[in-house]
Amino acid sequence: MTARTLGLVLGFALGVVWVAFGFGAALLVAVLAFLGWLVGGIVEGRINVVTLWEDLQGRRRDLI
Repeated sequence: MTARTLGLVLGFALGVVWVAFGFGAALLVAVLAFLGWLVGGIVEGRINVVTLWEDLQGRRRDLI
């Protein structure tokens, strides 16, 4: 599944949730989808937790 297809499916799902349950529910679904994506990336090893934490704190990294 390509990123464009996944984005289309996710956008459609958020749109359906928004229409059916309102903005608050759609926002909750979006936040939970992002957290699921983040946890999946950490489990797969694509996201380095230490680097992510340092980036969020604004720390500089070595260029090497």
